[in-house]
Amino acid sequence: MKIFRDINSYFLNHTQPANDYANSFFIRKIASDMKHVVPDDEFWEPHKRDFFEIAILHTSNTNIQIGNQTMNELKNSLAIVSPFQVINYSVVPPNNDYGYIIYFNTSIFTNLNKSYELQNEFSFFKIHTIPIYQITEDDFKTILPIAQELYKESRSTALHNREIVSSLLLILLYKVKRATQNNKDIISTNRFDSIMSKFEQQILKGNNKFFSVNEYASQMNISSIYLTECVKKATGKSAQKVIIDYKMLYAKTLLHQMDKTVAEVAYALDFNEVANFNQFFKRNTGMTATQFRNR
Repeated sequence: MKIFRDINSYFLNHTQPANDYANSFFIRKIASDMKHVVPDDEFWEPHKRDFFEIAILHTSNTNIQIGNQTMNELKNSLAIVSPFQVINYSVVPPNNDYGYIIYFNTSIFTNLNKSYELQNEFSFFKIHTIPIYQITEDDFKTILPIAQELYKESRSTALHNREIVSSLLLILLYKVKRATQNNKDIISTNRFDSIMSKFEQQILKGNNKFFSVNEYASQMNISSIYLTECVKKATGKSAQKVIIDYKMLYAKTLLHQMDKTVAEVAYALDFNEVANFNQFFKRNTGMTATQFRNR
């Protein structure tokens, strides 16, 4: 499956020239009064990107498939996609869509300059499920103007436009975090995706403590068998593997903090022996914790 890395030329971005931020940021406007452009054929096929996306959609009738979910007929919505999740577009007909789509990677920020740091801070960038939120009109009214200012600033020649873009994007992410902190408004197309999303939310609510599949199932008031079935059908992975993915995300976040020893990281993850943590880390990454840190 093809993986796209060039943000500036991705999908229809090349049709709306903007400042070059070294492939770290682009915002595209969608509006009914803009020239209609058909995307290249390669975007019709399922593909992946190695950058983040937030779509801020006042109205949208365009079918876009993200993982197992299809976006259509959305209003006051946010679609949030993490790197390496599968996406493909249909032929885009002229319509009354209005909103903004933001693509970025973590190099746009001075801090939060690793994907796992960003995902640790903004849990709506889930690893497996794709959150599509229907938010309140009041929340949407606080987010849309920031996107509008980002679009304007990204095409400005004034001094410090990159710093302003970076700051505005961070403000937007925190606004989204506030608006989506309760996942009751998430849109799911089937029960498997719904359970999977709630499972990830439960993991993220654990304050970096990780439990067994049985314990998460109990917290969700469902059986572990049903949880396992839903996770498998939604992601193709076992529920245990999803827990490990998040445990690894947290381990990498801690290892990036150079003031912590590997032993301190191991104990923070509830490993009684550093050797056991090293074995766990190498089994899931192919390298030791020390090698990862040195890299």
